[in-house]
Formats: sequence, structure tokens, C-alpha cells
Amino acid sequence: MKVAAVLIVFSFLLFFAYDHSFAQTDSRNTLQVSFVNNTAASYVIDLDSNEIYTLSQKYSWVRDQNSRYNLVSYSLDGQDFSSISRQSRGNFILDVPTDSSRTVVFLAVTQYPVSVLGVNEYSFSPKSPTGDNWFDAKSEIKILDITSNNDGLFPYEIGYWEGPAISSSGNSAEILVDGPIEIEAIWTPNYSPLAFLIGLPIVAIVVFLVKRRHKISQMSSPQPDIRHGTSQPDTQQSEIDDYREKIQEYLKQKSFKKLELFLKSKSISNEKYLGIKETLWEI
Repeated sequence: MKVAAVLIVFSFLLFFAYDHSFAQTDSRNTLQVSFVNNTAASYVIDLDSNEIYTLSQKYSWVRDQNSRYNLVSYSLDGQDFSSISRQSRGNFILDVPTDSSRTVVFLAVTQYPVSVLGVNEYSFSPKSPTGDNWFDAKSEIKILDITSNNDGLFPYEIGYWEGPAISSSGNSAEILVDGPIEIEAIWTPNYSPLAFLIGLPIVAIVVFLVKRRHKISQMSSPQPDIRHGTSQPDTQQSEIDDYREKIQEYLKQKSFKKLELFLKSKSISNEKYLGIKETLWEI
């Protein structure tokens, strides 16, 4: 009888100890991590009480072969979302208290790459939020500060764009990022500066020929009678010389202004600008 009573008490103690241990395990603090719109799989982490847990989450991860997700903000324990300093690579670190169970919700957006072909240099406006050539879906951006990769005899300008450009004006284009973008600038030679510069020597030659013809006509005309003091000042020749010099100076100044515009618009390189300017000074 005594043995049976002892066994009953022992069994009760074992059951109590097991139930108490299970209750302690079941009440252990946890960290639940989830993502808005299920951009990544949710998960749960057991927390050690009275210690700080360091949560590490990638800034970017693959969505598919043509896009990725990028962290924008997070919410701790249901509070308002806090912005994250966005980056393309690396991990976002968040210290989480473990004095009770916690929840962290991340918000990420879809990004697509934008590739610009057929140019030497360019810039985006606004710039990529992640500091590279990836942009948030549905964002509108401009391609600016474009320079040609053509370095031939003639200056080049963009004739048109191949790709999903919304609009374009001169050496710039605007696009809507609704998927991976590949856009190419198609350059065409601009002959107008060359035609303008070629016209300057022609004008100078015409002026020279007019002046020479006038001199020849003067040489063939009767000479004034010096003995009777009948020589007249060659006022006509002086007027022609002044007119020629004024035309040359006017054309030269117009050429310099035109060159400055071509340089500012990056239609010609700095080396070409200096070479043409030196030639103009010698005219």
C-alpha cells in the first residue's frame, strides 16, 4: 500500500515538472519577421531574454532575372514605418530588444535596371535611389549631360532614340521605368557648322578678288598729270579696304560665337574647338 502511494506521488511530480518545463518553453520570447506584399518569406526567431538581438536583412534580393526588391522602410511592433537609408548591396542591421516578443515588418519596392547605349557620358535626373542604374518601378527619369562617342570630322547630334523613350529634345530623353530599360542614342552628323566655316574663306576670297580687280582697273586707267598737280586721293580704294576689314572682322566674330555654342552643346569636342578657333584667327 505504501509502495503504491509513493508511485502515485512520484508520477504526479514527474507530470508537474514536465508540464512546467513545457509552459516555460512555450512562453519563450520570439521575433516574427514579415514583408509587406510577401516580397520575401516570413520567418520566426527565438530570442534570449535580456539580450539585444541583431537582425540582419539584405538591402536587395532577386525578384526575377530582370528585376529585384530593395528595402525602403520597416516597422517595429506595429509602429509607424521608419525610412531606411537605401543601398544596392550589403545588409541592413537592426538591434531588437528581447524583453518581450517582437514583430518587424519590412517594406520593399520593385526595381528595374536602365541601360543607356551609344554615348560616352550621361547622367540621370533624378538619380537612382540606390546610387546605381536601378530605378523604382513606375518612376519617370530623364537622361541628361550626354556626350557623343563619335569623334570624326563632323560634329554629331542625336537624330533619334531606339527604345521606350516618352519624349526627347536635343541631347536628352525622358523614360518611364515600367520594366528593364535598354535605350540607345542614334547619332547623325551635323554638317551645318562645317558649311558655315567653309563659307568664311569663300567670302574672304571673293573680297580679295574684288579688291584685286579694282587694283588692276586702276593700273590700266590713265594716270593723273602730276606736273599740273591734278592727282586725286584714292578715297574709293580706302573705302574698299575699310569695308573688307569690317566684313572679315564681323564674320570672324560671328564664327567665334557659333563655335562657343557648339562647344557648350557638346556638338564638338574641345580639341576640335581649339583647332577651328586657331584657324579662324589666321584668316
